[in-house]
Amino acid sequence: MNLSALTAVLTLVIGIIYSIQSYNLPRATIGSPMAPVYFPLGLGVLMAIFGIILLTQSVKRGDFKGMDNKEKGLTYTGKLIAYTCFVSIIYALIFEEAGFVISTILFLGSILFVVNGKDQWKTNTIVAVSFSLGIYIVFSKMLGIILPPLPFLYI
Repeated sequence: MNLSALTAVLTLVIGIIYSIQSYNLPRATIGSPMAPVYFPLGLGVLMAIFGIILLTQSVKRGDFKGMDNKEKGLTYTGKLIAYTCFVSIIYALIFEEAGFVISTILFLGSILFVVNGKDQWKTNTIVAVSFSLGIYIVFSKMLGIILPPLPFLYI
C-alpha cells in the first residue's frame, strides 16, 4: 500500500468517526435541537465521501498491490506532513495546561524550524513569539474571545 492508498483509508476512517462523534453532540435546548449538529455532521459526511472517492481512485490505479522500489521511503513532503501531524497532536495535548501563548510558540516555532532551518533561528523565534502574543491580544483583549491564559501570569 502506498501513501495515496493510506491517505484514502485514513480519510474514510476519520470521516466516519467524525460523523459518528458529531451526531452524538448535545442537542440544543432552544430552537431546532439538531442545529448544533448539522455543520460538523456535514463535514464528517463530506470527508467520508471524499475518502470513498480517493479509495475508489486508489483501487483503480492499483495502489494496494505493493510498492515500487522508488516508493519505499517517505519523500520530504511526506516527512513534513508526518512531522506536522505529530506536532499538532502534541499542541492539542498541551494547549489547556500550557495556555495559548506558550503552546502556540512551541508549535509554530517547531514548524518554522523544520521549514526554514536552524540557520534562521532568530527570524523563526521572532515570528513565533510575536504571532502568538499578537493573536492572543487581538482575540482575548480586543474581540473578547477567551483563550487559555498563560498558566503563571493570567494576562
